[in-house]
Amino acid sequence: MNRNYILHRILHWCIGFVILFILLTVFLRLNWMNKDIMAGILSRDLSALGIQITYDDAVKIAKDIRRPMWNTHIYAGYILTGLFVFKMILVLIKGASFDSPFCSGNSRRKKFQSWVYVFFYFFLGVSLATGLLIEMGPANWKAGLEAIHSLSLYYVIPFLALHFFGILFSRIRKEREASE
Repeated sequence: MNRNYILHRILHWCIGFVILFILLTVFLRLNWMNKDIMAGILSRDLSALGIQITYDDAVKIAKDIRRPMWNTHIYAGYILTGLFVFKMILVLIKGASFDSPFCSGNSRRKKFQSWVYVFFYFFLGVSLATGLLIEMGPANWKAGLEAIHSLSLYYVIPFLALHFFGILFSRIRKEREASE
């Protein structure tokens, strides 16, 4: 194996694990650590102890509780940004780890696979840029950027499904060809 291939594989797995971690933090924020669910639990349990707080105070406490978890989402975003920049530099210097979608000699399957990767890296760049601008950009842009950034789920989840099914399909095809 050449060093270029090994470097691409290491980056591939690092990017993959960081994306999965980021998805975990999103899942936690939207479900178990949802501020409204947590505020309801806090209000109910404190009320049972004879302590009354407003719903807004309960939401503030819930946000404070989940803030350390959400900070890991932000730190993982910084790590993913670094990996993405490194990957793009590697692509510029060594070339992409996948075929060009414009290569006329490629099958439709190969062209489809290449376009999926092109779109994935484009949208990943948009997600990272909006995430960075949410953290470091003008405060009056935050709401619009958060709306765009949250749409990331609509490409990451389908990409992961396509990626895993593509790997599965490729393995099955290779095993079938090997047994013939």
